[in-house]
Amino acid sequence: MFEGIFEEKLSQVILYFSILIFTMAGCSHAVKEVMSPSSPEGMVYIPEGWFLIGSNEEEGRTGMAVGVDEIPRHRVWLKGFYIDRYEVSVGEFREFMLSTNRKVPRIWRVEAWVNMYPEPKDNHPMSGVTWYDADDYCRWVGKRLPTEAEWEKAARGTDGRQFPWGDEPRVSGNMRANTLDAAIDWTMPGGSYPEGASPYGVHDMAGNVMEWTSSWYQSYPGSDLKRESFGEKYKVMKGGSWENPAVPFARTAHRHAVDPIWDHPGHGFRCALDEVR
Repeated sequence: MFEGIFEEKLSQVILYFSILIFTMAGCSHAVKEVMSPSSPEGMVYIPEGWFLIGSNEEEGRTGMAVGVDEIPRHRVWLKGFYIDRYEVSVGEFREFMLSTNRKVPRIWRVEAWVNMYPEPKDNHPMSGVTWYDADDYCRWVGKRLPTEAEWEKAARGTDGRQFPWGDEPRVSGNMRANTLDAAIDWTMPGGSYPEGASPYGVHDMAGNVMEWTSSWYQSYPGSDLKRESFGEKYKVMKGGSWENPAVPFARTAHRHAVDPIWDHPGHGFRCALDEVR
């Protein structure tokens, strides 16, 4: 009798945990990371699948006030890929320049900029780089720049959140990103805001430096917006920076059209890599 009851209870427990594991595998980033292939050093695996990119009209109006064309919000399917956990650092870029005899960026050699900004520290994100600088560095290390969609998925996960940590900007008090609201007025070492990491564990995607992507600044599918900036003239930059307010710049959907030759002190980058199957 007791043996029969025990077997019945055991079956119920096994069924319960089977359903629980199946449910978690479909919606939990943590489970996906555990099940992901081994990531290259310093990189995070972003699993394949659908995610929400862009904004709805109400959210998009905030961005459009500064020229950001991020509507309509729509679903995009991406293959699995890897992305750097942190932005490329000054030390890493310095090694690249020394190994390739590359010309030093203006932020390190133009007197006005040298006097205006702090001396570069190796553990801070590299800034003041053009799109070509960023692209060449990524190729040099055997990687590439992320697409706009890849960057956005790595920053917001699959649930369409406004910021890497959720929907609240948190521009005061418990800071989660190095934006203008933090009043630091320069970059911080990579990973200084662990509570602001994305659902996948990618750091500094809302502040520190805006980041180059490989994508041209184009309208989204289904959009009837007309802009002179659309086309193959400007590259998309993503994320906020130390000199921009969290709203709207640090929002995950924010997209900024930038001339690829512009080496602004708030411009940096990170690299991506295709999943090898």
